[in-house]
Amino acid sequence: MELNRILEKALGEPPTREETLLLLRKVQGYDKLLKLIKTASRVRDDEIGQAFKFDGFMWPVTPCTTSPPCRYCGRSAGLWGLDNPLTLDEIEVAGRFMKEVGLKRIGLGGGTVWTGAGKYITEAVRRVKLAAPFDVWVNIGPSLNRGDLAKLKELGVTAVGSSIETINPTVFKEAKPGDSLEARLKLAEEIMRVNLGFFSIMMVGIDSSYEDYVKHIFWLKRFKNLTLLTVSGFNPIPGTPFENRPPASPLEVAKVIAVARLTLRTPDISFGGVMIDWRLLPLMIMAGANRTFHLGCHVHKIGSEYQQRLLKMIAVRRHGNIEFVNMLPLTVNIIKELEMEADI
Repeated sequence: MELNRILEKALGEPPTREETLLLLRKVQGYDKLLKLIKTASRVRDDEIGQAFKFDGFMWPVTPCTTSPPCRYCGRSAGLWGLDNPLTLDEIEVAGRFMKEVGLKRIGLGGGTVWTGAGKYITEAVRRVKLAAPFDVWVNIGPSLNRGDLAKLKELGVTAVGSSIETINPTVFKEAKPGDSLEARLKLAEEIMRVNLGFFSIMMVGIDSSYEDYVKHIFWLKRFKNLTLLTVSGFNPIPGTPFENRPPASPLEVAKVIAVARLTLRTPDISFGGVMIDWRLLPLMIMAGANRTFHLGCHVHKIGSEYQQRLLKMIAVRRHGNIEFVNMLPLTVNIIKELEMEADI
């Protein structure tokens, strides 16, 4: 059977474009999916080991000025806190919280500020590093220029994000009418030129085809500085233009993660969107993921989406207008049950 041949070959070398597309098309039903994820998890273990990484995450550190907002984002329904980001003082406090639990890696995520983002994010990084010499990555949209990237590198930032979501221009424009695919592609190239690590996101469930996924994965493969890929599953939010669309299937997200692992081999792979659920963590690990920044520790404004979704699951600490959520007691236990090492 051709599927079995491709999977056997993938244990030793990445699949070709044609083989990657065939995997996406042919893996239907639980028996074939089990074969795929078994192969992907073995490749992960062989290539990068059995450690699962937990990052701290602060969100949002910048507001979003994209107009009109992305059609799947809560901003298009007037929700959440992208117009009320964490202050610099709050970011510094958050860094101290992260230090207390022993975290090594911190992500600073926020909305897209189309002008002037560089000055703010460099100061945010300085504040975080007052607490501890964290490994810091940032993801705040495509407005950073080469000078901004150089300053971030000087401050010890290890990776910068350019989140494409979809590489299909038509799908991108439909989902993100106020955004620029060209600007995001350009930022990815600039990140490579200054020799910073590159972080990116692809989204499952917003009408990208299997051909689009393959094109996207092989575009990412060009970047030898790719350190982290997040595969996000579309999660419909009431009140947005995309509210009536179905959520991404967790199994489809797992399939894309597995194929990305077979093709890309060594970069860290995480997950987001509808997959931000500790109950889905084992599935993501079995599919080849090895990192999360949503199911570890994070700091957000009181009343944000994170509070609504996670408050009943784990205790939080409050300081002024921010909350510190520590899910590690829950999620590290899952990692241990899967006989992996938790790397925090």
